[in-house]
Amino acid sequence: MKKLLATVALVGLCANAASAAELKSSVAGSTYNWSGVYGGVDLGFAKGDLSAIDETQPNGGFFTDLVPAGTEGFRFHDTNIAGGAHLGAQFQWQQWVFGAETSWTLTGVKKTIVSPYFPDSDTETGKLDQYVTAVGRIGYAFGRTLIYAKAGYAGGNVDFKARDNDALVTYRKKDWQSGYAVGGGVDYALTNSLILGLDYTHIDLGSSTSTGNNVFDSGALGANPETYKTNARADALIVRLTYKFSSFQ
Repeated sequence: MKKLLATVALVGLCANAASAAELKSSVAGSTYNWSGVYGGVDLGFAKGDLSAIDETQPNGGFFTDLVPAGTEGFRFHDTNIAGGAHLGAQFQWQQWVFGAETSWTLTGVKKTIVSPYFPDSDTETGKLDQYVTAVGRIGYAFGRTLIYAKAGYAGGNVDFKARDNDALVTYRKKDWQSGYAVGGGVDYALTNSLILGLDYTHIDLGSSTSTGNNVFDSGALGANPETYKTNARADALIVRLTYKFSSFQ
């Protein structure tokens, strides 16, 4: 609910700043045709929240038996640059605009921490290097200003690595995780073809559980494979530059 309210507030603020005078003059109907196929580039920031929960006790090597099984793990928080591309199509009916869009985003979200269980020897790293979305969009146009909301699929690479620097052994889990994306934003048509926008997306990639071997630097496998459940979420605020290739109307 807090994220939803924040999204609504952000969209409202951006729309008001974009063109207060235009909002008043275009209430009777849109003066710009938003229908068409479009694509563009994105650049902004993403805040990632990842976790890796151990489900191996009592046989794993990166935890302590003093903590109950299934409750111990590692958590990572990082804000970093994000950028990519988007492609979509939309159709305008009066002032309502309906569409679908896909996006691909690379992120620098990566965090390495010292283990709270073995701080003298162990480090853990969580990483979200990319994600994609496929969403439906609904918007309302005030002339050259379009306010929209969106929701749909999200998927991304979630990477977790545990390292024992004394034993020279590493565990790594890298999975494609799927979940959902919700968000909204505002677009402003600078020209008939060039559109500048601000977009907010909340991404929840759910969880994934898998078992892998501990691998020594020599290449030998450890005796006790470990199982971790990873969770990942992110919030991205992106500036978009879009080119509308064609119009349906």
